[in-house]
Amino acid sequence: MAVAALMLGMLRARRGQALALWLLAVLATAAAVAAPIYLTAIDRAVVAGEVRHAGGAERTIWVSAPVERASGGAMPDEFERLAAEKVQLDGFVSVFSTEFLAMPGGRDRAGGDQVRRVAFREDLCAQVVVVAGRCLMGGGETVLSEAAAKRLGLAVGARVNSQAATFDSSLNLFVPAGTAWTMTVVGLVRPRDPADLYWGHADRSEQDYQNDPMYVARNTLAGIDHPRELQSFEARATAGAITVERLAALREWLAATADQDETGRISVSTTLPDLLDRIDRSRAEAHAVIPLAAIPVVVLAWAVILLAVANTARAHRYEYGVVALRGVPRGVLWWLAAGETVLAVLAGAPVGVLLGRLIVGAAAPAPAYMDRSLLPYAGIAVLGALLAGLVVQLRTVSAPVSTLLREVDRGSARVRTLLLETVFVLIAAAAIAQRRSGVLTGVTLVAPALIIAALALLSARLLRPLAARLAARYLRRGALSAALTAFRLARRPAAHRLLVLLVVAFGSFSFAGLATVVGDRDQQYRAELTVGAPTVLSIGQTTRTELLRATRAADPAGRYAMAAVPIPAVSTALPSSLAVDSTRLAAVAYWPAGYSPEPVSALAARLRPAAGPGVTLTGATLGVDLTAVDLAGKPATLTAVVAPAGGVQRVPVDLGALSLGRHTYTAATPVCAAGCRLVSIQIGLPTNLGAPARLALHSVQGQPFTAAWRMPAGASATATGGGLEVTLPPSPRREAGSLLPPDVPAALALVSTGPLPPDGAYAAFDGPVGGTVVGHADRLPRLGRRGVLVDLEEADRASTDSELTGLGEVWLAADAPPSIAEALTAAGLSIVGRQTVADERAVLGRSGSALALRFFVFAGALSVLLGLAGLAVTTITTPRRELAPLRIQGLPARVTRRVEWWFLAALVIAAMPIGAACAAVTWLLIGSAVPQ
Repeated sequence: MAVAALMLGMLRARRGQALALWLLAVLATAAAVAAPIYLTAIDRAVVAGEVRHAGGAERTIWVSAPVERASGGAMPDEFERLAAEKVQLDGFVSVFSTEFLAMPGGRDRAGGDQVRRVAFREDLCAQVVVVAGRCLMGGGETVLSEAAAKRLGLAVGARVNSQAATFDSSLNLFVPAGTAWTMTVVGLVRPRDPADLYWGHADRSEQDYQNDPMYVARNTLAGIDHPRELQSFEARATAGAITVERLAALREWLAATADQDETGRISVSTTLPDLLDRIDRSRAEAHAVIPLAAIPVVVLAWAVILLAVANTARAHRYEYGVVALRGVPRGVLWWLAAGETVLAVLAGAPVGVLLGRLIVGAAAPAPAYMDRSLLPYAGIAVLGALLAGLVVQLRTVSAPVSTLLREVDRGSARVRTLLLETVFVLIAAAAIAQRRSGVLTGVTLVAPALIIAALALLSARLLRPLAARLAARYLRRGALSAALTAFRLARRPAAHRLLVLLVVAFGSFSFAGLATVVGDRDQQYRAELTVGAPTVLSIGQTTRTELLRATRAADPAGRYAMAAVPIPAVSTALPSSLAVDSTRLAAVAYWPAGYSPEPVSALAARLRPAAGPGVTLTGATLGVDLTAVDLAGKPATLTAVVAPAGGVQRVPVDLGALSLGRHTYTAATPVCAAGCRLVSIQIGLPTNLGAPARLALHSVQGQPFTAAWRMPAGASATATGGGLEVTLPPSPRREAGSLLPPDVPAALALVSTGPLPPDGAYAAFDGPVGGTVVGHADRLPRLGRRGVLVDLEEADRASTDSELTGLGEVWLAADAPPSIAEALTAAGLSIVGRQTVADERAVLGRSGSALALRFFVFAGALSVLLGLAGLAVTTITTPRRELAPLRIQGLPARVTRRVEWWFLAALVIAAMPIGAACAAVTWLLIGSAVPQ
């Protein structure tokens, strides 16, 4: 009791010092718990951001199985019952649907364009808007989307006769699979919200809407004669389905349902694992970055407490000596010395936890939460603070009584300090060496803080002789206040320690600022590289020719808009490709100097070499004059592919079967009334082994075949006075009989980031084609460090596909007028999406590493706060008696007060530029250690 009373008396007598220690304990604990609290906020921000921007397929789980009609005539409900249990996930809402294929009734066969889907979908009428007629009310009724009704030629009130269909592989056609039935179209509908996941997970084009099913009621579908149907459940995620707390449960569900059922018929289709993988990667990045900033802050807090306790213990050595001289037991003496620190730290810990929560809550990217996981971090902060204080206090009172009464520092203190600083500098040097060698473990994880601290120690050592010279100069000039301030900086050990503390604090803040600035610049660079241009418009399904025509019509000068079509890689061996209108590449696309060693205009010019003359067709009839010399006794066909001038889809023109002798093969081509470009002449060859076919090509619509025509691989051609004599070997390859006009390039000009495969192929519109690299770049817009750039018009000419694309884009320059979108629409394009660099920046900004980088600034601000708090606490805990002898000799009180304030200001003013310089040097040494 006596000791407790004495302890309370000490606290009352030195309440300022006790309050200062309490404040430091609060800050230390707040700094320790800030990191885990901030991580909880980052986790929630990452999950919310990824879910918000995830595609529909990543938020939908599709469980399906084909169900065969039972012998009794009814469809089994086993799948519906079992699958309903599979999709019972918290936060997910499921929709049951079932469908089968049907064909027009009364026919014995039908093509794919005549087949329609008949489907039941749960709660359909609640999800649609009736455009005409009404929704389903009874049996024998159907409703369709407007696009599907247009394709099938149906209207409200129409009677539809259908029958179930199945595919006959031998005929390559659909055949009946049930008795016919009749339904009445009672309504035309459209989705109330097409983006709602009720309608499935895929982004749909106009063609998809045309293939919408004929929706019927459940009893109507059950009464239709059909042998099988595809039943499915689509479980879609609601707002709270994918959260941090639910991630583990979703992983477990996916793992449990990864395998099919015992029959192997039930399948689970979802890209939810891709979303979860991105979330995990982003969270892992944050969890790897946060400790890099949090650990130095906590250690700095301990250092501040250590400094404050050391000053307190040093100031009260005489009191401890008197107590020891009176025979107080050593255990009681230790308690009296340590109790003040222990009580202050323990009292400050809970307040520090609350303060950390409030500070993080104001700065975090999402709501922050506190749970039991914070206790270890708070415990580490408290334990470190206690150990730091106890070591100093107990070491102080353990000194001999004579030393305590004389208030003399131990002689070994300077040597020990110098040795510790030397060891610290060596550790920092080792961290630099390891980091520069690529090692990212051990001390390299906190290498920036180590280097800043080592530089701070060296700077403080160098500042002491400089301060001594300044003191002597000021003293000779009679500037007494300045001289005394400089002397305190040069001679006081506390000044050395305070300067190191402040340099570390300001250096940490400056380093965080550098990391943030560089991170923002890196995000901007990555966003520009990913998007490719300031704005990219996604275009609905169109042809490549129409995309080029409309873009050039909307921007005749070529300053603002560029047509582009991404070409996905067909294998990992081939690079991804991008086809662009190279005449506008330099004006529109992002192309910094670091992309390539030469200007983009020079590279773009090489993408469009001089082309041969094309074959232009006019008129409503196409004729090809040729002589079939030898067909090897096998049937062969002749087909021409033409591209109408209006930019519509390419049209194959069937010219019939070839026969021996010279003939002119003709076919009606009404699509060429306004002009067509001949894309290719296709000779349908036998696919089995045999003798080669020999032909003599004379003319196409009066235009002679020349040696400039391109022959397929393995073929040979000889120019004669009457045209070309061609030998075509039999081959199973479709392109083996493809004859291409002179305007089709033999090998496309490419700008590549690296070498092509050995055969020189790359992924083009209708498969790998040959290319010649005419320029190199370190990076390419949209493609990054691995890809191929090709001219869109040249690549289109080299392709013989239908030319339809749903991947078309229009890239816009930064100064493109707002009216350009209207001009593109007026030119016939449909804009279905828009992406800007700012959008991509937002995506990058919600990643775990980007969110964690903000904590660097937050931790830097905490470091500055701790440094200033350490300065204030040291001032409070240090007795002001160093200048007392000068007061007796006549030094005015105003001078002593001025020296006190100038001393503090000088420390801060010196620490700020030195800290910034230390941060700059650290960044030059290992700036890449900070994740961007």
